[in-house]
Amino acid sequence: MAPVPGALGPAVGAWLTETLAPSALTLDVALTPLPLGDLRLPLLDEEEHPSTGVYHHEHTRRWSAIVDEADGFVVVTPEYNYGMPATLWCGPRSAGPLPPR
Repeated sequence: MAPVPGALGPAVGAWLTETLAPSALTLDVALTPLPLGDLRLPLLDEEEHPSTGVYHHEHTRRWSAIVDEADGFVVVTPEYNYGMPATLWCGPRSAGPLPPR
């Protein structure tokens, strides 16, 4: 997933971060904007299932560390066929075990 030139996501993300900043201060929550496109994560390129935690690629280890450190995410993405793009849907799932249902 590479950054798209002229995409509106960065502007919307900046607006959202600025809008949430007062509440984040009140709640003692850190907001860390993270353009996912900058991570350049390929789609499903690991040999092992994510639940094993065995990652052969540095980009997956880096992404997994980001996911492990976070308490949550807010994702700004365009709609694609009434949902999120497959690369975004698979991204969080490539960083560890699936949450219980």
